[in-house]
Amino acid sequence: MPFSVLFLATRKAGTTPEAFKDHYENTHIPLLKAAAGAAFPQTHTRHYIHRAEGQAHVLLGTQGDFDYDVVVELSFPDQAAFQAYAAATHSGDAQAKISADEESFIDRSKSRAVILGSTEVTKA
Repeated sequence: MPFSVLFLATRKAGTTPEAFKDHYENTHIPLLKAAAGAAFPQTHTRHYIHRAEGQAHVLLGTQGDFDYDVVVELSFPDQAAFQAYAAATHSGDAQAKISADEESFIDRSKSRAVILGSTEVTKA
């Protein structure tokens, strides 16, 4: 049964949205891929919040509701595959490298993660 995790991350103070995205795409993702190896998720999808002059383009809610900068969905074939990924990225040298990298550009105090339930898709 497919297994997905949703992760919300906020850029560190003083980091521009552009620098945050650049670091995530060109430094953090390669680091995760190297650490996880074959346990890397089937998909690692990143949706960056669109911002102009530091403000999210809010359609419903307030700026304060969108203090995160990226919505990440990690998809695995099953829970065991997720556990293998977590073991690969949250132990030993890999964990130290990933944590140090995250500290450089993510405000980890604002990070959130949750396991997703069923997914329903409606197409035209």
